[in-house]
Amino acid sequence: MGRSFASNIQSASSHCDPAGQVYFPRFFDLLHDAMEDWFNVGLQERFADFLMKRQLGTPTVGTQCDFLSPARFGDTLVIELSILRLGNSSIELGFDASIDGRACLKCRHTICIFSRKA
Repeated sequence: MGRSFASNIQSASSHCDPAGQVYFPRFFDLLHDAMEDWFNVGLQERFADFLMKRQLGTPTVGTQCDFLSPARFGDTLVIELSILRLGNSSIELGFDASIDGRACLKCRHTICIFSRKA
């Protein structure tokens, strides 16, 4: 849908396996961190306020990732987020993660937005 938002996130030791590579499920934490940055900075909507004050939820509906090359402890990942599809209650996000220009992950991630108000 046009523009993308980039977030720089450094991999920590807690993201890595004993060999020092980012363990694949931890990439989902990093992608979520990038999505929170997008809310906070790109959309200028504090993600915490979106969830807690506005009582909205953003559960994951589906995700599909291709792991292209490894990320290691201390690497700075540039995670670009773009909106691939905007529905009535769901958003399909695209994530492209790279390290020094080397692609390491490509992901399609769908969330829905719903009211948590009773």
